[in-house]
Amino acid sequence: MADEQPESVLFTYLAPFVGVLLVAVGIGAAVPGGYALIQGDIAGCGNPSIAVESPEETAGQFGNATSPNLARFQYEELSSAEQTAFSEAIDDPVGEAKVKGEFPHAAEFRNGSIVTYEGEQHYVTVVAEHPCYAAAPLQFPLGVFAIAFGTLAILSPPLYRKMVALEEQAG
Repeated sequence: MADEQPESVLFTYLAPFVGVLLVAVGIGAAVPGGYALIQGDIAGCGNPSIAVESPEETAGQFGNATSPNLARFQYEELSSAEQTAFSEAIDDPVGEAKVKGEFPHAAEFRNGSIVTYEGEQHYVTVVAEHPCYAAAPLQFPLGVFAIAFGTLAILSPPLYRKMVALEEQAG
């Protein structure tokens, strides 16, 4: 009986404690790793949002004076993704839309630009970048493995007792 005491302490207290630590670390790795895998589908990361002001707001902000520091574009000069976002932003009640695709004028839009559309000038700027979360490629699978191994370690005391009971019945 005295020989079994160190093993029972190991399986009764130490293994479940290590198991809880592994589950905690596994959750901490698996949740962000899993989010990194699906974020493009649910959050649209990597697609910056632009805001387009009405011609009245643009005229009120800049007047009739030409602002030399702002880039100026005709609507036809924009890429198809920029044109789509521009049109969606004009129809949007808040005046914002995401650019989903090629964004060659991103640097100019970040500093603010004037886009002439149907003879009217609109002030356009990037209002949100929506960067993607970067995670290590093995973060999710290793997190799931740690959760599974930790769960097995947590369940080791009842398994140990069951094994001891089977040995006593056999011997």
